[in-house]
Amino acid sequence: MPKRSISQRIGDQAEHIAQGAFLNAPNWICRSQSHDFGIDLEAELVEVTDGVEELSGALVKLQVKGTLSPIHKNRGYYVRLRTEYLSYANQFRVPVLLLLVNVRSNEIHYLWLQDYLIGREDILYGAKSVLVKVPEENRLDLSFQHQLPEIALGVTEGSQLMAVQKLFEVFSLKYDATALALASELLEHLGKNGHIAIFNGAIDKLIKRGPHLSRVDSQEFGKVLVDLTRRFGDRLDVDQILKMVVRGDTYSLAGLDGLLGLYDGFPDYAKSLDLPRRFDELELHELSWYCQFREAHAELDAMSIWLKIARLETSFETGAGILYIPEEHRDYCTMKWPNRADAVYLQSLRIKVP
Repeated sequence: MPKRSISQRIGDQAEHIAQGAFLNAPNWICRSQSHDFGIDLEAELVEVTDGVEELSGALVKLQVKGTLSPIHKNRGYYVRLRTEYLSYANQFRVPVLLLLVNVRSNEIHYLWLQDYLIGREDILYGAKSVLVKVPEENRLDLSFQHQLPEIALGVTEGSQLMAVQKLFEVFSLKYDATALALASELLEHLGKNGHIAIFNGAIDKLIKRGPHLSRVDSQEFGKVLVDLTRRFGDRLDVDQILKMVVRGDTYSLAGLDGLLGLYDGFPDYAKSLDLPRRFDELELHELSWYCQFREAHAELDAMSIWLKIARLETSFETGAGILYIPEEHRDYCTMKWPNRADAVYLQSLRIKVP
């Protein structure tokens, strides 16, 4: 005989309660989403004129979690979610709401997941699951007229920030420098750490492409990372920078471009991070050399260094010994830098023999 677990019954009850709540609201309709992974329902805002409902196209996606005894403390309800699911929800271009349904009392509280993740993106890169807080004031029955329509229509601060983030991602695909600059200025204007989400998203895409990118792909990713680190590099911590650059026992060329942007935009901040030591500990001694080289010539940006490379000091102590660029390789660096950027310096390093 077919069987149904208690958790399945609670889940079915919760979905039924949630769908009924939207159907009973005068300005919403609700549809089942049986074929969407991690999405149970879809609700759409409607406009009622002379007793006729007109669909608006303003949508929210709903993930329903049912419970018999919600965990309540610190003016909120706590529920555990998989970080894999949070990452998935964060990719949606429409709002994704978590609905926490108490199947005993029929009370429903909600959490807008993308908005919750703004400034908290680091939780996506740690444990496999996290405990999230659903504020007790986020009662669904009190939100149908004002809060939920604003979320669906995209007129909240969080909606504006996410719209700019999506624009940044689109412009990054084909590297439109002017549009990226405008999007970056909008991110700065809106605040709320939106640039960190963009940075983490760019790094995720870079890592997913694997360790062996073509030179063209590396250059495209590198341009985006240079833009980000030149503008927002002082908001990044050491772990984010290492994640950008390090790939196992080697380094990403695109990540090196990002490091270039960090030293161009924020040389004092970069020096404060003690990056040479961190890279030596990882046995990435070329990168230790690079950071020391940039810090020794902190008054120069990458372009100025290129123009003066023939006259600059390049000998620096690393965990592998003293690395330097031989005099006979300086012209080669000058010739190849326009296509290879600072990677050509690392490719020209030699160990100084005592």
